[in-house]
Amino acid sequence: MNTVTVFAPASIGNIGPGFDLLGMAVAGIGDTVIATRLDAPSVVITKITGEGMEKLPTSAQENTAGIAADAVRNCLKIKEGVSLALHKGVPGTGLGSSAASAVAAAYAVNLLFRGGLTREELIPLAGVAEAKVSGGLFLDNIGPSMMGGITWNNPFTKEVIRLGVLEKAVVVIAIPDFTLLTRQSRQQLPASITMEQFISNMAYASMMAWSVAKKDLTRFGESIQDKVAEPARAPLIKGFDRVKKEALMAGALGCSIAGAGASVFAMTDNLKRAKKIGAAMEKGFSQHQVVAKIQITTIDRKGARRIK
Repeated sequence: MNTVTVFAPASIGNIGPGFDLLGMAVAGIGDTVIATRLDAPSVVITKITGEGMEKLPTSAQENTAGIAADAVRNCLKIKEGVSLALHKGVPGTGLGSSAASAVAAAYAVNLLFRGGLTREELIPLAGVAEAKVSGGLFLDNIGPSMMGGITWNNPFTKEVIRLGVLEKAVVVIAIPDFTLLTRQSRQQLPASITMEQFISNMAYASMMAWSVAKKDLTRFGESIQDKVAEPARAPLIKGFDRVKKEALMAGALGCSIAGAGASVFAMTDNLKRAKKIGAAMEKGFSQHQVVAKIQITTIDRKGARRIK
């Protein structure tokens, strides 16, 4: 095998109260990597196309795809090199764009050299890349992008568990026309929180995990209640409060910031209602002179996979 093509889905980290612990893969949005063997013992990025390509580093040492590819190559003790062609299909910020690139590249290199590493073993290798660009080891995007569905992770043990999929879930994403870097968004977080905030987020995050196990989409959506990161980050997203209010008034089960932002997501169980929610979220942003693109999708079930 000389060339392999891999797709890795976008994802929503935190899913509200599960800060750095819960993540959800979203269908129909993601990054594609074409990996090709090289004789020279190095990793190179030959081409980047798609969303935000002009802002991305082409150096393999600075791009999450290149960093992850090299981490897998070193783990497997491969002497050959690899060239990567990257197509970015993740719009805006807050949808795990850097994680999708890292996951796709890690998965591709493992396939290309028949490494035999499991998804669980690939996760910390892809996490190395995410840590370099984001300032810390965050697996709430890496996990779902690699494994699909809704995941729980422990950033200290680097363990990721796939909780499952909510079959009838419809995800509405509003992607505003401005970016918000993860580093900037994390700087907004409080140094300490109250006991009430702690208990609230613990209660709702654990209920979300229970809801996935019980396939209870309503309880899952209604548990998207973040008392810690959301109020701290909301001022960075112009119009957020209005967008959330409009989404809930239109019938969303829950609504919050996607990952570190600036994208905002809402959950429902009905496609017709999802369109109303999307229109309401778009209206909410427009009332604050922000143009937003609406994406209506579902939960990605497969995670990273080889494609033709």
